[in-house]
Formats: sequence, structure tokens, C-alpha cells
Amino acid sequence: LAASVAAAACLAVVIFPCMSAGFLGLRAKAKLYPVSSERLAGTGGALQRQSRGGETVKAYIPVPAQSLDQPAWVQAVDGITSALGYPYRFFVLGRITLQVLNDIKASPVLKSKSGGASPLSGSKSGAAATFRAMLPAYIRAHVKFRTLPEDYRKLLNTSLTLVLKSILAKEPFPFEPYHKAVRGPDMDYYQWGNDFFRPMVKYRSSRVDGIENVKEIEKLLANGENVMLIANHQTEADPQVLSILLGLEGHEGLAEQTVFVAGHKVTTDPLAVPFSMGRNLLTIFSKKYLDTFEGDELEVKNARNRATVSEVSRLFKEGGHCFWVAPSGGRDRRSKESGIFEPAKFDESSVGLFHLLAQKAAKGGGPKTHFFPLAMWTHRLVPPPEGQKAQVGEGRSAARAPVGIHFGSEINPEEAGGRKKFPKVIEAAVWDQYSELDKVLSIRS
Repeated sequence: LAASVAAAACLAVVIFPCMSAGFLGLRAKAKLYPVSSERLAGTGGALQRQSRGGETVKAYIPVPAQSLDQPAWVQAVDGITSALGYPYRFFVLGRITLQVLNDIKASPVLKSKSGGASPLSGSKSGAAATFRAMLPAYIRAHVKFRTLPEDYRKLLNTSLTLVLKSILAKEPFPFEPYHKAVRGPDMDYYQWGNDFFRPMVKYRSSRVDGIENVKEIEKLLANGENVMLIANHQTEADPQVLSILLGLEGHEGLAEQTVFVAGHKVTTDPLAVPFSMGRNLLTIFSKKYLDTFEGDELEVKNARNRATVSEVSRLFKEGGHCFWVAPSGGRDRRSKESGIFEPAKFDESSVGLFHLLAQKAAKGGGPKTHFFPLAMWTHRLVPPPEGQKAQVGEGRSAARAPVGIHFGSEINPEEAGGRKKFPKVIEAAVWDQYSELDKVLSIRS
């Protein structure tokens, strides 16, 4: 990193400080951009979202997405100015990165934990090394995103502090079966998680389909009914991607309130924990990984799953909730036959369980639960490691990449053939939607 910064400095210090901010591709100030991106979705709405308090506020469109509705020549000029300003921006953000890293090393957090020795040993050292290895790609993402230097410094300092505290914690954060997003008072983990991944999205190549179904979902929730999003799952950043893309279309409130069914890895891995703290979660131990436990420990995990199922039933009866679940029990992997990422096979019993719980809630006088297929094309952002099972402390890589989501039309379980046929029908719908995304996004990227 230091060598790259030094190389960029040779050119940057002499030439680029003399140029205007516009030529360098820097934005003078963050501003609201009130026009929805028709490029991202065929049916974009006004760029407004519902905040936590319910008031309507305008959403901020990142600089790379601001020219999506402009003529081709405007987009071309924007791209050229951004490219010409890249060395200077890289030098500035690289220098800030080194400063922040040095400040963190000298922080009392490390010294008080270590007593003079390094507190980052064993698995903690591995987690720290993994995060450090992601930094060069993360810096480049911010350079292309044209993040203001002061904003980058603040975000990087916050991110390193939160991750470091998670790595050094004696015990992981105690997630309950139903975890509500930590939104304050000192730290809004939801907003931070979105801000962390925002620069890594290639907005001009990304895609949102099915906004008409998003609007239908919002109507159902407003009427006190439940919605179950049956989805494939590709990266740990899927919840943040949902917020970022829906926010561009004026529907971030849906992602903000969604309750994600989350496996044990994202609630125990020190790098994933801070991001998980910012989402509403139903925490489980996936059937895919239960066979790794034995005896009393297995019973503890099963008891935890039963407690989570009880919470699902309670929320179904309460009404007005949106849930996201990946019935595959894990992230998609690259197909051995085709060599491309494909949705992992659904566990039909998982789909059947949520259908059964929804039926019981409705028969008991609770509101109806509606099922919608959701396809997510996100694997290039933070690709999962090769292999079939996730591991706590696994290595990670990150890259700036296009992403896409497709909300399909509602599928009525009874009309689809009931518990026996419904899982296959909704899995096929996700597959079809994913295939459409893959055709477009594979070409664009």
C-alpha cells in the first residue's frame, strides 16, 4: 500500500493540485439528487424513502449514479474526468489510510488489551489479516466512488474501530433469537453497514427489476399482512445491497424493516458481527451445518432453533413484517459443470416450514402471509470461498462490482400445489429471475 501511494504521489503532488475539483472528479459537496434512475430499473419511482420516524426524506444518489439519466456524451465526459483525477484521489485517500492505520495502532484500545504484547494472535490475527488484505481494493473503490477525503477518513476510522473491537472481544455479541437492529444511541450500525458497502457498487452496471412488486409488497405490509421473500443468497453483503439498490429507487424503508433469517456464521465471525448488528435478524443454525455439532452442544443448537421458530410464529401472528430467507441454507457457489455462479438448491423442508407456520398463524386469527421470489446477483462484491460450507474466520476478498436484484410476482402456495409442490415452484421462479439478471449483468461487467 505504501509503495502504491508513493508512486501515485510523484505525479499527483506536482500536477493535480493545480487542477480544479471538477476536473479531478471530486465532488464539491454531497447533494440530494431528486430524480430516480430509470437506468437501474424500468419502473423507478421518485427518490424518496421512509425514515425510521416515518417522515418522507429525499435519498442521496452517489456521484457515479448521478449521470445515469444524462445523455451518453455527458456520461462519457464524467468518466474521462473521473479517470484523469484517479491518481490524485488515490494518493490522497492512500495517505489518509496510512494515517488512520497509524492512529489505530497507537490507540488505547490495542494497548489496554495487550499490556505491551500484540493482542492480535491466533484466530484474531487471522481475522485482522483478512480485513487488512481487503484494504487496497476498498481504497480503490472509494477512489472511483469519489468519496470526499474527510468522509473517507471518518468512515475508515469508524470501520476499523468497530471491526477491531469485534476481533478483540472476549465473547461475541450476544444475538437473541430475534435480534433488532442496533440503531443507537452512540452508533447506527444499520447506516454504517450500508455506507461501508456503498462505494463498492458499480451503479451504472447494476440493476433493479420488479419495482411494481416492491410497491405491492409495501401495500400488503401497510395493511398489516406479512411478506416472505424467498431468495437465493450469494454474499454476506446481501442485506446491505438490498438497502442500497432499493434506496436508489425510493424504497429503502422496505429493506430497513426486513427481518433476515441468518445462520450462525454471521453472528459469530468477528468480521461479520458488526454488520449483522445493524440488521433485524432471526438467528438459526442451518440444517446444513448442524451435523458439525455433537451431544450436548447439538442439543443447545437445536434448542436455539426452536426458540427462533417460536419467534417466527409470534411475528407472523403480530403482522406487518417482511422476512427474507435463503432456503438453501448458505451462499451460492460456482457450478462445477458450468463454472458460473448459480442459485444453490433449496431445502424444500425449509420452505415448507415457513409455509406451515404462516398457515397456523392465519388459522389462529393472524394476518395472511404472502410469498414472493427474490433473485440476487451479488457474488462479485464479496465472493464466498470455494467449497460448500462456510467457516468462521474464513478468508475473504472484495471487489467493486455490479449487483442486481429482481422481485418476482407473488406466488400463492395453494395455487402452486400446496406444501409438496410449492417449494419447487418458487425455487424455479427464483432461478428464472436469476437467469435474466445473469444474462444482463454478465455482459455489462
